[in-house]
Amino acid sequence: MELNEFRMDLLETVRARAESNLDFNRAGFVEEVGERLSDAEEFVDFVACRYEGVSGKKKLKIDGYAFDEADNSLALLVANFTNDDLMPTFNAAEAVKAFGMLRAFVEDALLGKLTDGSVEESHPAHGLATALMEWHSKVTRYRFYLASDGQLKTKAKDWPEESIDDTPAEFHIWDITRFHTAYISATGRDELVVEFSEFGDQGLPCLTAAQAEGDYQAYLCMIPGVILAGIYDRYGSRLLEGNVRSFLSTRGKVNAKIQQTIRNQPEMFFAFNNGIAATAEDVVLENTASGVQIVSAKNLQIVNGGQTTASLAMAGRGTPGKKDGADLSKVMVQMKLSVLPTEKASSLIPEIARYANSQNKVSDADFFANHPYHIRMEEFSRRLFASPAGGLQHGTHWFYERARGQYINAQANLTTSQRRQFALQNPKSQLLTKTDVAKYENTWRGMPNKVSMGAQKNFIFFAELIAKSWTDDEEQFNEDYFRNLIALAILFRRTETLVKQQDWYQGGYRANIVTYTLAKLNNMITEQSPGQRMDLRGIWGAQSVPAAVVDQLAVIAKRVFEKLTDPSRPKDNVTEWAKMQACWDQIKSEDIRLSSPVLATLQDLSVVSDAAKQAKKVQSTDNGIATQVAVLNIPGNQWGHMRVWGNEKKLLTPKQSSLLHLASQIPLKLPSEKQCPQIWELYEMLVDEGYVK
Repeated sequence: MELNEFRMDLLETVRARAESNLDFNRAGFVEEVGERLSDAEEFVDFVACRYEGVSGKKKLKIDGYAFDEADNSLALLVANFTNDDLMPTFNAAEAVKAFGMLRAFVEDALLGKLTDGSVEESHPAHGLATALMEWHSKVTRYRFYLASDGQLKTKAKDWPEESIDDTPAEFHIWDITRFHTAYISATGRDELVVEFSEFGDQGLPCLTAAQAEGDYQAYLCMIPGVILAGIYDRYGSRLLEGNVRSFLSTRGKVNAKIQQTIRNQPEMFFAFNNGIAATAEDVVLENTASGVQIVSAKNLQIVNGGQTTASLAMAGRGTPGKKDGADLSKVMVQMKLSVLPTEKASSLIPEIARYANSQNKVSDADFFANHPYHIRMEEFSRRLFASPAGGLQHGTHWFYERARGQYINAQANLTTSQRRQFALQNPKSQLLTKTDVAKYENTWRGMPNKVSMGAQKNFIFFAELIAKSWTDDEEQFNEDYFRNLIALAILFRRTETLVKQQDWYQGGYRANIVTYTLAKLNNMITEQSPGQRMDLRGIWGAQSVPAAVVDQLAVIAKRVFEKLTDPSRPKDNVTEWAKMQACWDQIKSEDIRLSSPVLATLQDLSVVSDAAKQAKKVQSTDNGIATQVAVLNIPGNQWGHMRVWGNEKKLLTPKQSSLLHLASQIPLKLPSEKQCPQIWELYEMLVDEGYVK
């Protein structure tokens, strides 16, 4: 997709988004670029926060922010949105002006000028200003972002660092060209090249450990602690593979023993620590008198050892405001570096991370992207049609994006007419992501406080729940479950629009209001009408929410807003208050009665239960058929190789070996319906044990 076509597609997406949310195009742009910068791993859990004001002779402006708990950096966004059909341009002076307004907002917030009554307490900017004062002592780096639908006239993307009250501040410009570059890249991210010479050395001494032509190269390296800490201070959690980042942000990164070794026995760090595992898409090597060195690495990612890296950086920085940073000059860290071709990086890096982390606390839930749950939801979303709605004459899919970029990639090789047909059957407004599903599910399960913690943390909670539920009974995740999930999506999105329409809504905390409103509705149904449930199947069938339910949601949403912003709340920052269990307990205790029209829309629990049982039977049958097909699709000679390998490794019982012998005779002999699941279990077991397919 060329730049101009990409820009027009972006504008159409922004306009459609704004229209569906009953919002301004600028707000749609901010939400869209917030998501794209999150996909590019620049942001973690972006929060839109629109504010413009004046302080003396200074103008203040901000559009959103994202606090990254993995490296304690704070990203702040200001938007330059023209909405012009013709490609606009802007220059360095205009960028300086935009950054100046963003910086002025931060500086005034830190001085208490935005929490002294000048900004209304219920406005999100007041909450952010409060948070900025709380966070400042632990913020390691401010990252300022200017996002624009225009094209920057100069080539510079990032500008020299400055500081705010002794905290480093960096500046990044994401114009339409940079968004386009990230879009067409194989990783979906902006290119990150680490030049090791910038951090105090000419390169990293290394040994070639393994090579597979075109697929893989591996190096064993020694990296000084000073360099590793410096790289992490510069690039932060962008260096961390997504699952490792989630692990650090949800479970904490301070390791007392690592800190103790750094400060008391730095020369023993190499002996006491397991080191780090990393990947890169390319490296530049240099032959020197002392041997081969790695000079630079493209798209460096730490897949194991994130805690080690963060702990080194933290020890080197010391306590904010004090000169107690540790001396890292004697610390050496071993690093295993895997170099992967760009086209294979996105699929191989999560697998390398999984195996590299097999001996530590990173659970399977952290590697949930390829879990069978997602694969099944993806299959349902491609196969099941929703009823025609909104005047359409044809059914549509709710497209489930299991992996980032699937929706766009599905259209990559289509003609213009085929792309138009695809869009009709798979409207962008019905695109679902993993974090969307986690948000809907955890809301309906009564965890709005966890949903309010942000997409990344909420997804980890969701992954742990689903991983356990799948192990207990995977047949519960069937077509009926998928239809109910889409009904929750319809409910959620209708509530988002509804909140925007209310005269009491002031433009902030919508995400918190929506999740609490829907969680409260389900809680009210459970308590006030225990023998009944929301008719989710009816919502799926109509692809809309009954008017009576919409009216009820409006009543609940107003009460939720009042409780979230109640001046007597125990936490000044509304966003932080919404993350607390106490907030949910308080809203749960609010006495709001279900209206008679809503009660009339509910469905008897017995009907829901019967439908669930029937759906599980169908799923069981589907699973059996799918397993038989999977077994029969593998050639008999491969089953024979697997049997020999398993026997050599002493992994098979005589009965298991006999089953694989039967499979090795495919297609002359076929396993029975009962034998196929047993054979497939052996296949999965042997692959887990190291058998290479």
